[in-house]
Amino acid sequence: MRTRALAIAIGVVLPALALAKPKVAVVQFDGDSNGQVQDVVADLLEEDYAVTGPKQVNRALNKLGFEADMTDKQLKKLANELEADAIVRGDLSQSGKRKLLHVRLFLNGKRIRGFKVEFASVKSEKFKDALKTKMLEKLSGEEKPVAKKKKGEEAAEPAADEEDPTASKKGKKKKKGEEDVAAAEPTEKAETKKKKKGEEEESGEATGDEEKTDEDDAKAKKRTARADGDTDEVDNELTEGVEVEPKSQRGPNVPAVRLDVGGSGSTRSLRFNSRPFEEAPNPYSNSLVGGARVAGELYPLAFGNPYRLIAGLGIGGHYDQTLKLGLRSTAQPDTEFPVTQRHWSVGLRIRIAFGSRPTSPTLTLGGGYFQRMFVVDRSQLMAGNILDLPDIVYKGFDPGLEVRIPIIRAVAFVFGGKAMLVTSAGPIQQPDSYGQAKVTAAEVMVGADIMFTRIIGMRLIAEGSQYGFAFTGNGEQARERDHDPSQVDVGGAADRYLGFAGSITVLY
Repeated sequence: MRTRALAIAIGVVLPALALAKPKVAVVQFDGDSNGQVQDVVADLLEEDYAVTGPKQVNRALNKLGFEADMTDKQLKKLANELEADAIVRGDLSQSGKRKLLHVRLFLNGKRIRGFKVEFASVKSEKFKDALKTKMLEKLSGEEKPVAKKKKGEEAAEPAADEEDPTASKKGKKKKKGEEDVAAAEPTEKAETKKKKKGEEEESGEATGDEEKTDEDDAKAKKRTARADGDTDEVDNELTEGVEVEPKSQRGPNVPAVRLDVGGSGSTRSLRFNSRPFEEAPNPYSNSLVGGARVAGELYPLAFGNPYRLIAGLGIGGHYDQTLKLGLRSTAQPDTEFPVTQRHWSVGLRIRIAFGSRPTSPTLTLGGGYFQRMFVVDRSQLMAGNILDLPDIVYKGFDPGLEVRIPIIRAVAFVFGGKAMLVTSAGPIQQPDSYGQAKVTAAEVMVGADIMFTRIIGMRLIAEGSQYGFAFTGNGEQARERDHDPSQVDVGGAADRYLGFAGSITVLY
């Protein structure tokens, strides 16, 4: 009977104890794609709390129509929906070879100060022990919210894990593992706390200077939190055995906005593949001519953490036009015929950063629509005269890539290439010209980025492109130049452009 009664008692008491555990809801961590860190957090809390997992939390978020970034009012509604005493959120980012975890907390209807930890491996016992200690400390409610003080009001009592400035002067010693807040305080604040040797200290009261310094420090912490893009207060203290670093800043390798404005120079040559005969087309080439260029890229999601994969989605393009180019013909040697030569493109970009430092290399994949043209103004050509040079207007798509490898923060080597998928070549493909053709083309680029300041620099590049034609022989100029249509006179052509560009760069 006693055994049965004991079993019944255990069966009743244990569930009651389990139900008595405070309830904590874990929201999916931003940047934790495989859920490893989130699972670790849940496992660490299970012994002391009843944990509501991300799946149930996501259902509640969908039901309430909330996003991951919630206001205090929304967090309170979510806590009520889940009947949770606390909500744990956060984000995970890369910091070189290590990872940075930022934990945000909502306890008993109020935000409490979050914290950051840096670690190398999620399996590290040292990391788990430090994370659990800090989590339990925060969720226990031992830390009191920092009270906002009005002017002339006495300084509020410090939180449990903050060092009391008056207590430190009474010779209180920190226990092993206790966080060192004084080391993180600005030198100016420490200076205001120094008193002359032998001066008596009034127990339980703070001087006016200390009160003012505390207010300045609180404002500085809020500014730091806003700069990090976080509305929660951030505890920048060191967790035991775990190094904490501020969030990585946006470097010249991952700007949210890039603008290049400058000049360019280029040459062009057009040569035909034809059999030797008197009426064969002559090759064309021009010397180096100057132009103007503007290029830019925009990554809207990189204004936050630029090293996240989603922050690499953007758009980009360029426009380049020769300022002045003309040509002369033996058919009308006294006339210079103006030429319009330009090229432009616009399209999507996917930028991938291999690391989270300003010296991390990047790979940018892109593709969009392009146009390149070389068109002669024939309005001054006299009747009966002919310019034996076809106009060309290339149109199509240009998938490609660009690699940027920083040598130091201020200097980087860049190179890339594109496959030019030509859908039309313009007048040269008309029946009265060279007719239909298969066109294959490619473009390459190599250069360097040089930064003078954090946002101002320059880009120097050399580039080249070539368009190859294989005529089908159905155009007059390809088959009937010798007035004998029985055989093909011109089988193909190579259109080559070589040039360079130098531009001033502005980054944000």
